[in-house]
Amino acid sequence: MSLARSAAVAATSGALGLAIGSEKVQLMGGLAKVKAWLGFQAAAVDLTQPDAVLGEALSFAKATPQDCGVLSTRQGGGVASRMVQLKEPFGVQEENGDVRVNFFTSSASRKFKELLADPNCALLYWNPETLTYVTFQGRAEPKPPAEDPGLYTAWHLHVQRIQVVSIGRLESYRHDWRPVELERSQGSWKILCDGTE
Repeated sequence: MSLARSAAVAATSGALGLAIGSEKVQLMGGLAKVKAWLGFQAAAVDLTQPDAVLGEALSFAKATPQDCGVLSTRQGGGVASRMVQLKEPFGVQEENGDVRVNFFTSSASRKFKELLADPNCALLYWNPETLTYVTFQGRAEPKPPAEDPGLYTAWHLHVQRIQVVSIGRLESYRHDWRPVELERSQGSWKILCDGTE
């Protein structure tokens, strides 16, 4: 390849890279304008502070409509997901940093049998009105039968990991879209991912 041709290829590649880079900036700017127009506000949360992120995640979860919860359990070699109701007195509770989610299910359901076989599960709170989701991961255990007689059984999900995204408020800016994520370790919450590279 001649020197002139190599220079032309290099110049074209550079211009293309510049154009793609500036398009990304333009897209991000446009997205920011749309978010502002829709009324989204950027998070006033320090994403390096576990307690601040935990507070936002719990606040988002509690603001979720009661019929927007999805419980995922292990089923055979795969995963099964089903809707659960999150109405009071069930839902998210926090005490001294320990987070648990209380939910109920029928003792005749597949979900019940799957939780007995493998209590590791995830519970997703999805709020379509605010484009927010919070995922709680951990181990579930049934409440003692004396507290919950009958066909429906109550469960506690002891949360070990939390992922949270709220479009326009608290979101990931990573290339792989990994969400802001917390993990409970040795009695305290730690930031696993703050949403930046």
